[in-house]
Amino acid sequence: MVLQHQRRPGGMRLAHQFWLSLVLPIAMAILLYGIFASAHRKQVLREEATAELRNYATLLQAFVESALQRRDVALVRRRAEDFASAERILGIAAFTREGEAIFITKGVEHEAERLEQLARRAFLEGGDIEEAGSLAEQSVLLRTVYIRPSSANQPLVAVLVRDRHYVEVLERTLNHGLAVTGVVLLLVSAVVAGLVGRFTVALPARAILAGAERVASGDLDAAVPERGAEELSRLASAFNTMTCSLREARERAVREEAARVNGERKLQQAQALAAAGQVATSLGHEIGSPLNVIHGRARRAADLPGCPEHLRAELETIARQSERITRVVSRLVSLARPPRPQQADSDLRRVIDDVVAFLGPECRRRGIEPSVLCPVEGAARVRVALDSDRLFQVVFNLCLNAVEAQSRGGELVVSVLPECDGPAGSSVVCFEVADAGPGIPAEDLHRIFDPFFTTKAAGGGSGLGLAIVRGIVEEAGGSVETAASATGGARFRITLPAIASDSPASAEASSESSRGGKEEGQKA
Repeated sequence: MVLQHQRRPGGMRLAHQFWLSLVLPIAMAILLYGIFASAHRKQVLREEATAELRNYATLLQAFVESALQRRDVALVRRRAEDFASAERILGIAAFTREGEAIFITKGVEHEAERLEQLARRAFLEGGDIEEAGSLAEQSVLLRTVYIRPSSANQPLVAVLVRDRHYVEVLERTLNHGLAVTGVVLLLVSAVVAGLVGRFTVALPARAILAGAERVASGDLDAAVPERGAEELSRLASAFNTMTCSLREARERAVREEAARVNGERKLQQAQALAAAGQVATSLGHEIGSPLNVIHGRARRAADLPGCPEHLRAELETIARQSERITRVVSRLVSLARPPRPQQADSDLRRVIDDVVAFLGPECRRRGIEPSVLCPVEGAARVRVALDSDRLFQVVFNLCLNAVEAQSRGGELVVSVLPECDGPAGSSVVCFEVADAGPGIPAEDLHRIFDPFFTTKAAGGGSGLGLAIVRGIVEEAGGSVETAASATGGARFRITLPAIASDSPASAEASSESSRGGKEEGQKA
């Protein structure tokens, strides 16, 4: 079942969660800092304005008391005007206990009544009053100053009016600057958090997710880059290790399945061979003698003087079909026969020459040109670790297949290759049998060595020749390979263990075995 990734409705991506987890605390911190900084700044500015107003009030009190001691009212008014012209001082007014205005500067003349009420309150409360208010829609700070009387003067209360609007303007300006700074800081933090989240969380997590989806769809070759945050990097490494383990497990499963199928196929072949061996052994005893009689009688009848040509042709057909039946039964018996010990050796070139000579008449009848290519000549013969009769059977079956594959002429080339090093440094000998026939179809290459498989069913092929060849060669420790020949036909390459022996006894034994193999092939 192929799993497909589906995003949950309303779900948030990991990168967005990471971004929000960074940006939201920063935004809250900036907001809280702005609120507390604004409140603190406002308090500081107002305390500074109040302190400055108190300083002005102290100076005013000293100057006015000094002028009153001199009984110089004009001097009092001049000094009041001087104070009123100070920065952020809007005006000054002085009142007696009865509410009589001693002086009022020009900036606050229109607010005389309100100032007189504040002065009355100061007389009644017996202390200085300080409060915020508004005059003519302008924010101001008001402070009363008690003027101690001299021996000849009555007490006075002076009221200082100081501008407070500049404090509010300064507060708004500083708050605006703080807000802009906070927004810029928040934007920078958001961008940095986004980039950090993208490269440390989003991209690695997205790569791991894509890899997991590929694995879920059956692609075990998926690999993800091991980057990003430490946890994600370790997760990617674990993911790659997991996919590697899954690939190895899949390969093991494929190999085990192939081995199981191959084992079942070999078991079926063994069962078929066992049954064929039993049938062939029985047939060999039951029909061997009658077939020899039929074959001999047909040959003698065909050789009688005066035998008509059409009858001679029919008798030759009977003889050939009898020989073919005998060969099929012989192959079945040899295929099912238990392996024999491989203790003898044989001369490869001599066996090849015997096989080619034996098939010479059939080659001439089909218009096939046989040839043997061997780089070793003279006394130095090529010897292999296989008795001559079984070697004869291997070469004969390969050459016979090559001949039967070329019904309209061609060539049969048997090449003996120089000795070379085999597995574990052992010495091996290779020879090839090539033809100019149609070749082996690609879809049949993996089946041509199976018993009873043949592409010549219409021509009477039994499908046992190549199975016999492979069994004999592999039993001797060699191998069989197939390929296309230079002319487009089939080419079989046989590799057998080599034996360096030129002793006369060995050569004689090999010669006798070769003659025995030839006779067996003739009987087949």
